Amino acid sequence: MKGTKTILSIALMLSVSFLMAQKQVGNVTPMNPINFSNAKTPTDTLMPTSFSTGSPTLYGTVEGGYVVGTNGYGDLAKAQLFYVDEPYSIEGCLVWVGVKDIIGTPNTTKFVVYSANGTGTATTGTVNTAPGTELASVTVSMSDLDTSLSLAGAHVFTLTTPVYVTDMYYVGMDFTNTYDDTLGIVSTTDGDALGTELAWEKFSNGTWYSMLKSWPLDFDLAFFPIVDMTQSIQTSPINGVICNMYPNPAYGVTSIEYQLTQSSSNVEINILDVTGKLVKSFNEGAKDPGKYDVTFNASELQPGNYFYTINAGNGSKFAKKFQVK
Repeated sequence: MKGTKTILSIALMLSVSFLMAQKQVGNVTPMNPINFSNAKTPTDTLMPTSFSTGSPTLYGTVEGGYVVGTNGYGDLAKAQLFYVDEPYSIEGCLVWVGVKDIIGTPNTTKFVVYSANGTGTATTGTVNTAPGTELASVTVSMSDLDTSLSLAGAHVFTLTTPVYVTDMYYVGMDFTNTYDDTLGIVSTTDGDALGTELAWEKFSNGTWYSMLKSWPLDFDLAFFPIVDMTQSIQTSPINGVICNMYPNPAYGVTSIEYQLTQSSSNVEINILDVTGKLVKSFNEGAKDPGKYDVTFNASELQPGNYFYTINAGNGSKFAKKFQVK
């Protein structure tokens, strides 16, 4: 019996070693650059730090599919770690999906918020801060998943119930039910993350590894949580844009005021419900630096929670939540 256990243990070790050794990067596709002016703005969209200076990239694999996505190695999920300085609520997430391919009837993919309480393997060895408990999730059909060469076309996932976080957490995508459909998520470029080891993946056997350990690639993943830090007024620009809504909660005639600190080739403002459905859209066209506003009648919307997104026409996108009485 001991001999059988030894053989099984050796087989398991060889199997894990095989998985680790076989992962190889294939084609590398540069994506459109983004230019955030800060990585963290209250009541707005958080950003993995290396996106402020790094180069957005889509990595393929030699086995088909994508390093950050579905691939021939059978990876089940990818996730990005975020630290929490002060408690806040996660309202949703922008996920920059660079490409997708649907075979036959569309399957599904799932956005997930994880606690950082799982067991995984980093470059330093076994850790207990890998993705663990699922705190919230949103499942979408692959046919409804937005793809884009720029962040402006990122998919907006909205949580029906916000997740209040007081400690570090992960946001990511689970591909368990994506099956033979393919999707690729954007990352920064190898070396951009400076060894911070915040990007993780779940192997086909259900174990979590840091991307720096498994490939090894030193980058961050294009997950941008939409958060509420209980502050209502944005004062710092993101990609040259300051934006606020009055009143909030909205009722009657409501104004979305925005300020550009740099020229934009096209400004688009979209209003989404909590399912991500577009309910209103405003195409503002090209704008010079300055202050502008868009008004709409909030009484035309059903009471509840909504998000508005700002596409500044230069590869940027961010989102804020508001309420209609």
